[in-house]
Amino acid sequence: MSSIEEPESTPADDAPKRTKRTKRTVLANVARVAVTLAILVAIVFAVKSQWSEVKDTIDQLSWWSLIASALFVFLGMGAAVRAWQHALGALEQPIPAFDAARCYLVGQLGKYLPGSVWAFVLQTELVRRAGVSRAAGFTAVLVTVGLSTTSALVVGLLGLPALFQVSTVAAVAVIVLVPIALVCAYPPVLTHLVNLALKLLRRPPLHKPLTMRKIGLALGWCGASWILYGVHLWILASSTAGFQVGGLIECIGALALGMCAGVLVIVVPSGIGVREAVIVAALSPFMDAGVALGLALASRLVFTLCEVLAGIVAALAGSRALRNMFVHEHSRVAQPIKA
Repeated sequence: MSSIEEPESTPADDAPKRTKRTKRTVLANVARVAVTLAILVAIVFAVKSQWSEVKDTIDQLSWWSLIASALFVFLGMGAAVRAWQHALGALEQPIPAFDAARCYLVGQLGKYLPGSVWAFVLQTELVRRAGVSRAAGFTAVLVTVGLSTTSALVVGLLGLPALFQVSTVAAVAVIVLVPIALVCAYPPVLTHLVNLALKLLRRPPLHKPLTMRKIGLALGWCGASWILYGVHLWILASSTAGFQVGGLIECIGALALGMCAGVLVIVVPSGIGVREAVIVAALSPFMDAGVALGLALASRLVFTLCEVLAGIVAALAGSRALRNMFVHEHSRVAQPIKA
């Protein structure tokens, strides 16, 4: 019984496919270089403009307050990375801590481009390279942003007095949004919202509903990051106005609300101006408005420098050799199959 053999493909047949793959690779590399250069230019411009505005304030701050405030920014970033990692785990897409840090911290640099959405786009692309499908990565970004916003609104209740000075409408909106956000963060409701997003992306729903434990961990780490960021601002303010417990509460709430509003106002890079308005209102009872504005801008500069440094370190940590020095191969979570 004779069998009909399939004709073998020839090099000439494979040439168009190889050419197409090469073009796609070249275009992807060009796009990455262009985005990287755009981010670098935006960061250099941001640091230069901020330095000219806060030079006098920085000169008046003690060196210990700058170091201590920067330390709390780094701690807040670490908490945010843990929240991001728990969100991915809740969506059944666990990745190692090193990869989570690289995806989150490097992606965060995208917020310095006009429109805060670039940070989310970069995080989605970076997490895809870590073995998570693009749809799952995008969903994880949405879940993390939702949980971060929810925790910011809750923590931000501490800063309502300051927000009322900026805008009564905004303060009332926060009071109204808090219960709505908490309902949306409730695992059964959040599961339904995630499945709806996956349906719109034409992807299968979650295999299991989101659990209270995993979502609670992500939400808790988000809240911890806002508190740590608020302590950073309090340390800077205390260097000028002295340590006050009431000031700590105001700083925590104001920074949470200011940064949350800065993310939601996507038309300006990194929410410039929005955060400062809330912070100045929070600090005005303790110091002159001009000094408060200087501290708000100094806080932004410290954040910028810390985020750039953390992004660079996270990018270098993506090196396989460096990662193997700290994380044993058998201790890592197996990468999920790309969809």
